[in-house]
Amino acid sequence: MKKVLLFALTLVTLASCKKDKNQGSSASVPVGENYAALNIRTTDQVVKVSTAANVLNMFYNEDVTLILDSAKLGGSWAVHLKEDFTGTQLAAYDYHSLTKYGVNATNWVDDNLNNIVLHSSKDTLIAGRVFVKKRITRTFIYQKSYASAADAAGVMNQLLQQTDIIAFNAWFTPTEPDEAKTVNTAKLIYVKL
Repeated sequence: MKKVLLFALTLVTLASCKKDKNQGSSASVPVGENYAALNIRTTDQVVKVSTAANVLNMFYNEDVTLILDSAKLGGSWAVHLKEDFTGTQLAAYDYHSLTKYGVNATNWVDDNLNNIVLHSSKDTLIAGRVFVKKRITRTFIYQKSYASAADAAGVMNQLLQQTDIIAFNAWFTPTEPDEAKTVNTAKLIYVKL
């Protein structure tokens, strides 16, 4: 009877396990044995591209998860997340984004997580320690007018053939001298809207 109950409990446990959608690669700042104070998890990032007459429209929907040591998070003033578009096709364009307060900002997003709306935040247990998973999703809107619809379509078709790498940096404030920024990259894919 004990074996049957143990088997049933194991089966229920395994069936309830599922892979989080945002379980891509990660990078971290080590702080001890087999765990880190700050981790960045990414999946492929998608830029949706379209044209309307002579205007090229691009919508980058950022989707990044930070996994933070709960004790370290509790002792910090803020956590920051910064995107690095250098080396991507998006670096050549201006963008707009909405702040937490509904302000339409040009070429700026707040990197302080205290000042943005989080998609989700939940506690999780990793190696006997409590971590907080914070999922950040936000939209960057790019638009550029061209001389003709054909020019805009030509640029769109070039973008659809590109794949870039975007970098993300994250850090706690205040930052201790022995802790560097946590850095991770993700593939940036352009798809037709």
